[in-house]
Amino acid sequence: MNRIETDETGAVFMNIPCRLRRSGRRVMLIGPESSFEDFKNESLARAIIKAYQCVHMLETGKFGTVLELAQALKTDRSAVARTLALVNLAPDIVTAVFNGTAPETLTMAKLAGGIPDDWREQREAFGMA
Repeated sequence: MNRIETDETGAVFMNIPCRLRRSGRRVMLIGPESSFEDFKNESLARAIIKAYQCVHMLETGKFGTVLELAQALKTDRSAVARTLALVNLAPDIVTAVFNGTAPETLTMAKLAGGIPDDWREQREAFGMA
């Protein structure tokens, strides 16, 4: 069961139960309602994880700006900004990505075109309405 919580500082945390699965040298994060074989979009799942890690580094003060974070990651600021936008995805869309139930049309390329602010609009735009 997914939980969205806030702490005393107002930071928002989303808990999604999942498990790790090894495949050769790779480790995959698998949601509770999917199997290893069902997992379709590992790159999107990895990008979502990276987005939350980046937000955490900014919120905790490890990096003061997106530019500093981008320099530490050895990438450009716009790539970090695109990654950070993934934290605005609706929780059910994130869950579907990790469960392997998101539409195959939901890709990083499609998300790069922009993510609507409204979760209802996201569901419609990404074929999950």
